[in-house]
Amino acid sequence: MRTPAGPSFLTVPGPLPAARVRRRSDLPTPTVAAPATAPRAEPARHRSTARHRPLVVAGIPRSGTTWTKQVLEQDSTLVSIMEPDSEGYRAAAIRAKRDVGRFPVLRPGEWDEPYFRLWSWIVLGAPTTLRQRAAAGILRRTNPARRGAYFAGRPSPLMTAAGALADLPVDRVDPGLFRRGLLVKTVHAPLALEWVATEFDVDVLVVLRHPGSVLASWLEVRSPEQAVPFADDDRVLRLAASWGVRPPGPDRLERTVWQIGVLTTALRQALTRQPGWSVRTHEGLCADPVGGFRDLYQELGLTWTDEVAAYIGERDRPGTGYVTKRVASVLPGNWRTRLTPAERTELFRVLSWFPDSAGVDGD
Repeated sequence: MRTPAGPSFLTVPGPLPAARVRRRSDLPTPTVAAPATAPRAEPARHRSTARHRPLVVAGIPRSGTTWTKQVLEQDSTLVSIMEPDSEGYRAAAIRAKRDVGRFPVLRPGEWDEPYFRLWSWIVLGAPTTLRQRAAAGILRRTNPARRGAYFAGRPSPLMTAAGALADLPVDRVDPGLFRRGLLVKTVHAPLALEWVATEFDVDVLVVLRHPGSVLASWLEVRSPEQAVPFADDDRVLRLAASWGVRPPGPDRLERTVWQIGVLTTALRQALTRQPGWSVRTHEGLCADPVGGFRDLYQELGLTWTDEVAAYIGERDRPGTGYVTKRVASVLPGNWRTRLTPAERTELFRVLSWFPDSAGVDGD
């Protein structure tokens, strides 16, 4: 794993093996890994003839993955997909994740057929069908409040109808992948990322961000992730218990910090076991956006151009909410002023329950 110099608070725990930097042009074409258990009703294996393995850019919500995706997709040899595993973006994910939840918990060797089919479809470029287009029309009719209610576990006839209508074709490839590589951005797979990388032949780039910045962002945009019954999921509770982390109480802020702690810790723990994955911190990229992304382009075997640098510069301006324009240099550390003293105290109190305080011990 190659980890450029960056903020010490997000240093990945434990000693890591030497970097394994590989150019994507040297890698084999996308294939699905052999099943971990048998028998399985696997889809037809009509795989992409793209020149690269799919690249999965993974993080947690509001961690800088969208900005990273937007900069990487300036390489014209890539086809990018925005969160195809999110129920808010793709109706196909609604039905596929009905049993595993918003943040699936799956370890290598475990099995969930619908979630496997979802990712089989994703690595084929998430090709669209007439049924998916119709389902997308239904999904667009759901406003943020209705989607948030669905994520919170309350019924939503429109979301349910969209999920029932959408299909998952795994016998075709998106035509764009015959000449270009695939870039997939996800923020809902941190608890199943190793499973994805085991079941599918993909490269992984993890983007980490200080939990304080994530918390400040969640609170400011009123992220619907706060409504997810995350701490009520037995699978999540068992995962946290395996780290010696106790469940949160009923207080909403405590539960929100706890959720961010679980998602961040899962990624940090996975990185210690996966030396072949790439990793960047949002803070490190903000400190030197052009230099940081140029280095990342080189590591991933992408083609850096003056147009990419110009794009980064154009985005380096004030912005709020879900718009990805920001003055990068002021972002690292500004959570200290964005959070109230009480929120900062709660952040450190809850994260102290986690291994290495989820990377913010003493920060």
